[in-house]
Amino acid sequence: MARRASSALEEIQNNYEQRFNCGICMCPKLKMVYGTCQHRICVDCLYCNYDNRRPSMDKCPTCQKDEAFPPFRPDIPEDNIESQQCLGIRSCTNSGCPIEMWEWELEEHLLICPNRADSPAATAKRRRSHPIHTYDETKQQKKSLQLRMARSRSNVHELSRLRPRRQQVLVQLR
Repeated sequence: MARRASSALEEIQNNYEQRFNCGICMCPKLKMVYGTCQHRICVDCLYCNYDNRRPSMDKCPTCQKDEAFPPFRPDIPEDNIESQQCLGIRSCTNSGCPIEMWEWELEEHLLICPNRADSPAATAKRRRSHPIHTYDETKQQKKSLQLRMARSRSNVHELSRLRPRRQQVLVQLR
């Protein structure tokens, strides 16, 4: 019975995430652009570095409507970003880390974030007691690399492979 409730909860969470994730990279983002067709795509997937729409995005990838998104990168209003935050999307709090994720993923990410700032005392203590990386640190670095690779690709299968661990954490938190 508890297992069925857990799988129902996971299904609800997956549906919630899919509804508000970018339709291309399947990641939660704070800066989303709405098309005239009301589909949402993140700024990173929609525009090139020089603020022009990617040539492959002349049509909405969801409904194939022509010219659904602006040809140049728009300024995203603060209230759109706030509404994404109200949904539970957060940026990593470590400086220099560009990753955005769901609120329930943030705690785990902060443990493995490559940009985390350890206190000088903790760093000095670790150097004195463990001159070589411990197994846990190596494991965290490997997991961090896997997470970054999954977020940088638009490969849904890679994300779904990492998802069961996150859902286990969520079930334990509740």
